[in-house]
Amino acid sequence: MVEIIKKYDENIIYFRLNPITSINKPGQLVDLTLSQICKKLNIYFNLTKCFYINELNSHKSRGNHSNNNASEILFCLQGTFELKLNTGNKSIHIHLKKNEAIFINKNIWIEFFNFENCIILAFVDIDFNEEKKSCYEFEEFIKMNKN
Repeated sequence: MVEIIKKYDENIIYFRLNPITSINKPGQLVDLTLSQICKKLNIYFNLTKCFYINELNSHKSRGNHSNNNASEILFCLQGTFELKLNTGNKSIHIHLKKNEAIFINKNIWIEFFNFENCIILAFVDIDFNEEKKSCYEFEEFIKMNKN
């Protein structure tokens, strides 16, 4: 079901969801049982918010922020997109395609772009009893997260 492509550290895990094809049935089933995905990735994740972004066919970017108290799992349901992540100490560039996903922990700068016929599903874990807090200034993010 879940195949880890690359584990950068405990804060960023790039993985693939292997679809299930049934004999004599059209389509592919992709299991999104979050408890099983988290067990395989060895992470704690409490789903508090879920959304998807569709109609993505552009080179313009989205994101451009970090979530101070929320982690995310982004699933590429269709198409492709590129993702730049910054931890404050290192930068990571990933090209995601259909059935691939990424776990992004708190305090990681997120920028995604170069969408080609893309649909992204996002699961979010926001710290309980708090509103989501985000940083939208990269220089401020670097100051807060540089070791």
